[in-house]
Amino acid sequence: MKIVKSDEAGLQAAAQVLLAGGVAVVPTDTVYGLAAHPGFPEAVRRLYSIKARAAAKPIALLAAGAAAAERFLGGMDAQARRLAERHWPGALTLVLPCMRGGFEGLRVPDLAFTRELAERCGGVLRVTSANLSGGSPATAAERALADVGLSADIVVDGGVSPGGAASTVAKCEGGEIKLLREGPVMFLVLASGSPRRAKILREHGVDFVVEKGDAEEKSYPDDPERTVRENALAKGAAAKTAGRVLSADTIVWFGGRIYGKPRDLDEARRFLGELAGRVHVVFTGVAYCGETRVVRSDVKFRELTAAAIDEYVRRVNPLDRAGAYDIDESGDFIVESYTGSYENIMGLPLEPLREWGIVE
Repeated sequence: MKIVKSDEAGLQAAAQVLLAGGVAVVPTDTVYGLAAHPGFPEAVRRLYSIKARAAAKPIALLAAGAAAAERFLGGMDAQARRLAERHWPGALTLVLPCMRGGFEGLRVPDLAFTRELAERCGGVLRVTSANLSGGSPATAAERALADVGLSADIVVDGGVSPGGAASTVAKCEGGEIKLLREGPVMFLVLASGSPRRAKILREHGVDFVVEKGDAEEKSYPDDPERTVRENALAKGAAAKTAGRVLSADTIVWFGGRIYGKPRDLDEARRFLGELAGRVHVVFTGVAYCGETRVVRSDVKFRELTAAAIDEYVRRVNPLDRAGAYDIDESGDFIVESYTGSYENIMGLPLEPLREWGIVE
């Protein structure tokens, strides 16, 4: 085992070891890593053995740049490219579909030495944190050496890692982002399972993860604003993921009564019948990092026959919608007019999001 500095000579020495199928301890911008060339299966197996890592747990790749990552994968979708542009080089590992099947975790480190080492080895390296499984990551070469370095072929001493914490890991699949490991890069957390709120954020280019927390909803028919404000705050407080939490609650209010989500189709038909031909109010409470805003819109329904209500219920699943309707799905069929924010009626008004800098 050889110890070198993170200079040109050390870079050449580490690259020679990796290109010969060896294993190296290397500095990164987050923590020290245990690296092998992905073209040498035996070297990758050594990573698992040295670290005592379970075979079922994949080892991610560090790439010289986004282009090298994309070449390895065989392409990236628009969402992955956007995340790469925003966070690479940096402490975000993206788990993305690979042309060879399955998924691969990749990251472009914010340390020139590590990027250049990957470049000299063909663009990517398999790298796992240089510590025994279950232990804390090493932020200095001495600690990495004590944990796993004696089993490596070379140790590169680059001083103390500036990041000091393992990267954030997020999986991108089907247009959604799933947080697999929390870390230095924090995403907006949408504390709601509403597909309409998710749609609004995606349409405005916001990267977010969804976490639907369990919160007991309150109802104050004589104070709808208090209702949505308290419910939005409770939903946000129930989120377990660290970061910037955005939560919301939407109700339909008419005649001193709150219309939430109907229990069944019969109740949905009754809601629509009671609202037909009348003006009702939509209130949405939005909470973000302890602040709240309430936005109001007025909506007038068309006159609706029983047959028209049945047709609407056939077209749209009304059970997951406050007031049993969705203005964004066949809304013209039942809505005659509205004032105020369209997105508010959908469930997430843009005004407070702009105020908080979430959207432009």
